[in-house]
This record gives sequence, C-alpha cells and structure tokens, in this order.
Amino acid sequence: MNIFFYDVAISIPLRQCFTYSSDLKIEKGSRVLVPFGNRKVIGLVIKKSKAAIENKIEIKKIISSIDTYPVFNKSSFNTILWSSEYYHHPIGEVFNTFIPNQLRKVNNKVIEPLWVKDSYQISINEKEKRFDLTPDQSKALKQLLKLNSFQPSLLYGVTGSGKTEVYLRLVENCIKVGKSALILVPEINLTPQLFNRFASRFNGEIGLYHSKQTPAQRLKVWLKARFGNIKIVIGTRSAVLMPMKNIGLIVIDEEHDQSYRQSEGFKFSARDIGIKRAQEENIPIVLGSATPSLQTLRLVEEKKYKKIDMLTRVDGKNPPKLIAMDINDTPLIGGIASETLNIIERTLNKKEQVLIFINRRGFAPIFQCESCGWVADCKSCDSNLVYHQERKRLICHRCESAYKVNDSCPSCQSTNFQMYGTGTEQVEEVLRTNFKKVPIIRVDHDTTKKVGAMEDIINEINSSESAILVGTQMLAKGHDFPRVSLSIILNADNGLVSPEINALEKISQLLIQVSGRAGRNNKLAKVIIQTRYPDDINLGQIKTGNYMNFASQCLKRNKKNNLPPYAAMCLIRCSSPTQKSNLAFLEKALNKLTNRNDIYVIGPIPSMIAKSKGNYRHNIYVQTPKRTYLNKVLKFLVKEFQSWPEAKKVKWSFDIDPIDIN
Repeated sequence: MNIFFYDVAISIPLRQCFTYSSDLKIEKGSRVLVPFGNRKVIGLVIKKSKAAIENKIEIKKIISSIDTYPVFNKSSFNTILWSSEYYHHPIGEVFNTFIPNQLRKVNNKVIEPLWVKDSYQISINEKEKRFDLTPDQSKALKQLLKLNSFQPSLLYGVTGSGKTEVYLRLVENCIKVGKSALILVPEINLTPQLFNRFASRFNGEIGLYHSKQTPAQRLKVWLKARFGNIKIVIGTRSAVLMPMKNIGLIVIDEEHDQSYRQSEGFKFSARDIGIKRAQEENIPIVLGSATPSLQTLRLVEEKKYKKIDMLTRVDGKNPPKLIAMDINDTPLIGGIASETLNIIERTLNKKEQVLIFINRRGFAPIFQCESCGWVADCKSCDSNLVYHQERKRLICHRCESAYKVNDSCPSCQSTNFQMYGTGTEQVEEVLRTNFKKVPIIRVDHDTTKKVGAMEDIINEINSSESAILVGTQMLAKGHDFPRVSLSIILNADNGLVSPEINALEKISQLLIQVSGRAGRNNKLAKVIIQTRYPDDINLGQIKTGNYMNFASQCLKRNKKNNLPPYAAMCLIRCSSPTQKSNLAFLEKALNKLTNRNDIYVIGPIPSMIAKSKGNYRHNIYVQTPKRTYLNKVLKFLVKEFQSWPEAKKVKWSFDIDPIDIN
C-alpha cells in the first residue's frame, strides 16, 4: 500500500504546517480531519511533503478526507499562499479567514453542490435601463469593456457621476458571455442599496455575503457561488476570495475606504488581496472612487494602473460648494452653532433634507466629576467611557463594556458631574428640541445593530420630505440621498491637526465624500464645515472640492519626505498583560534592526490606545525604501522570534501598510 505524506495547515498562531500521512491521494486545498494534541481538528492540505519521506520520522495519520471537492481553486489557493507570505501571518489562520465558519468546525457540513429546485438562470431586465448613459459613462464603459485580462483600472468618478451604472453594465457583459462577477463594498450598510440596484437590473438570484448574516446563510451563498448557482455576489471584505465559478470581473467600490482593512487578527487589505486574485485569475479588476487612495494614485502615476475619468455628475450640475464656518467666537449648542441652526431651518422650509456628520456616537465622550476631576474610564482599556443617554450607560467604544452611571464620584463622593464633548445622541436631542415637526433620523453603530435596520432607515429617509439625517461615517459612504441639499460637518478639526502620517489623506477623503451626499438633484446645495481653523492651508485646498489636486500635493510632499506610498512600512505590534513583557520583547527586536542599513525605526512606543481589553499595547514603526527589503527584514525577524523566550510572553504581529499610524 502506498503511503503519502502531506503538509497540513491548522488554524493556530504558529507560522508552520504539520506533516501527516495517509494512504489516500488528496488534492491540495482539501479539508482533512487530523489529530492535533488531544483534539481532532480541521486542517487544509497545502502540498505533498518530502521531508517526512527523507527523514523517515514517525508521524500521525490523517483521520479522514472530508470533501470530494477542494475548498479553493488554484488561483484563490495561490492568492492565500501569497497573502500569508506578504503579511507574514500564520498560513492556517489566513485560510480560515476566507472559509465560512461552518466549514472550519468538526461537523457534518461538506463541500458539495446544493440541491436546486429549478435550474439556475439569470437574465438582464432591459426595461430597468430607463436612461441613456452620460458621455463620461459611455466613454468609461467603452474603455473598460476592452479589458479582457489582468489590468487594474481606477475608475475615478466624482460623487454623483454614476459609477454604479457603469458597474451594472460591466456585470451585464460578464453575464452575456457566461461569466460571473464579484462586487465588493467597504461596509455592510452599503449592501442594501447596491443589492436593490442589482436585483432590479437582473432577473435571478444575487448573492449577498457579509458578517451580519447567519453562518447557515453565509455557507449557502458560498456553496452556490462555488458550484455556479449564483453568478453575481455582492459582499464585504470577507467575500474577496469567494470561490466563484468562471469569474470574469472583480469590482472594488470605494477602493480608498479603510474598512477594507482588517485590523484585528489577520491584518490584511481586501483591496490588495482582490488585486492579487485578479492577477492570478488573469481578469480585469475595477477600483472605483471619488477620492482614490494615495497608494492607488502612485500606481497610476507609475503606469501600473490605468485611470479612467468620470468628471461630471449624471445631472450635469456642479458639485456643492464647501463653506468653512469660523466657530471660534460662537457659542455651540450640542456642538452646533446658532448660525448653522438658522441655515438648517431655511433648508427644511424648502422641503429639503439636511445631513449632519459627526464622527462620534453616544451622547458625550467625557463623564467627569467637577469637584475633583475624576473621569470615568474603562477598567480593561486605556479609554474614557462614553455616556449613552438612550441606554443610560457608560460604554467603552474599544471593548463595548457597559457600566452603570455613577450616583457619586468614586474618588471624592461628590455628586457634581458634568459631561463634555458631543456625540450623535446629543446632536439628535438638540435637533429634536429645535425642529419638533421634522423627522430626525440617526445613523450610527447603535441604530443599525439589528438585522434589516439599515434598510428601514433608508426607506424612512426616501419616504420623508423634509428630514434631518444625523450620523457617523456610515452616512458618508456611497449612499444616494436625492433630497439632501445641505451637508454639515461638525468635527473636522481633529483630522486637520492630527499627528498621524496619513491624517490629511483621511480628512480630505472624508470631507469630499460627505460633501458628495448633498446636491444630487439640487444645484443650490452646499456643505458647511464648522471649524476653529478657517484659515488652515490644507482646509483651503480641500474646500475647492478638487480632490485630485489636493492628493497630488500630498503625493509630492510624501515623496519629498520619503513617506508612504513612496516607502514600505510596517508596525511590529505587541500586546500582553504587562508593559514589562512588551518592552523586553520589542527592545530586543529593536537591537536586531538598529545596525541595518536603509531602515528607519521608531520605538518601542505605546499605542495611541495604550491598553485594550486588559492588555497593554506597544509598537515599533519600521520603514524601508523598498518593499522587497522590508519583506526580507521581516522574514529574518520571524526566524529570530521563534527562539526567543521573550516572544512566548507576548502576542506579536506584523501590521503591513497600517491605516492607523500614530
């Protein structure tokens, strides 16, 4: 009897595979049941092993091969291997990230075609195409349809230019030639509106895949896509490696959005993995945005990406005017200036809608004793507790721990408390007091928790005449609110004065995106930015509404200062119950880096949030001129860390191309 040896990936935080034997020929990428310690676990076959044959070591046997079909096809499998190497993350955990939860566990679930009552059909609803394309849309579509192999393309379209219609026509073309398409959006709350657009255009089932679905729903969509029963899937970052049959197109909408970046566990960018997958599949990929990332623009500059412009709105009107309102000598009511309230009233009297953006949820971010200065903070995190009036609780926005509101100060027993700062709940309260007859619709993490909540909110917005929408970044991203003619931004100053390397990129994208929600059907629309820095040079450039001009200035500045995207960057992140363990590990790592050429290092330093969920957090910032050199350095460190006793006392990880660079 022939005995075969296989390297198997298991989802544990170790950067290695484990060798097992079997008398079966097992295809790579297949799930197997294996003994691991005193447990039975699911593993994934990576390759045949020669080491076991050469060393003739005694190894454990694979208990069983679970599926007839492998989990991933060759291109997705190769993309995962690349991802593990690029992000320097344990291979088993990388594979598990893109496998539905029910396929990660020991159970009776197998990868096989689902029984479908009727044969799968999808067709195009031609009646739904009620309008002609604009010249910009036609030109963009013509260029994109010429692409039939791997060629990353940036579809730069100003807000309201009709990028979604171009996506629909591209997907139509895929369906006509018998191929499937994957469309990614950065957040779950963007899926209902886009799903409805696609469901109207196509007769047949459209797949939806995101983390608010039940495990059973996700597995069903995954299997249907795997065996060709669904040809169009709309999903968030976890859908980037959806195993679609005969995939012909990947679209990444709002490609600049930081929600494509996973910041816990396996730290990856779905946009970058999507680009690698398209390369492996040799298919077109379209990155759409009104505010493209500097990283993407640099690749356009180097002719590695094609750029296609849509510079006019579908309605032919100009984008709204951005106005900086000086609030230095103005009293604020719940964060809103009295002049702003007057402008809101005039807008509502015209039966139009107002959007108010404030990127803080809750009622007030600081709950303080006036007598002694004590501030309510989280017992597990280095973070102030936010007062939530609706729940009458003090809540940590890091770990979501909730505390009862104090009757008296734990430090001095005083009952004299004050709240400082403003959140969405407080803004909502002020607006309800001033505009009693108008619907006030709040859109934040708290109001969209329940399944279907965002759909209900969008329906309420669309069915209301005059209304005020109050929300966090959820409101700023990709939504189409045709009745909004006034947008108000309450707390932009934090971004203007932030010490982060990429702060200006973030704030410019945010302000342009929020402004894009206004005036889609109103030529008199405007955007008001309340600020204490009305003469700020960067705000002056952003106010012009010309994002590409501002981004070009940012690129020149970063190139001159050798900053990303003209340098490769990584944070060595470290957490443990004690600061001493973190510093011992990171200082030893620092010693390995300081004598190397072409490395710029800062640290060890505490994270911006120095303690989270009971663990202290510290970082080392590492920058090199070239990514290949950074990769070489990190590979060296991985080998070093494996033998260090200090590494066993901490949880460490590499954060490649981090979005939070404090």
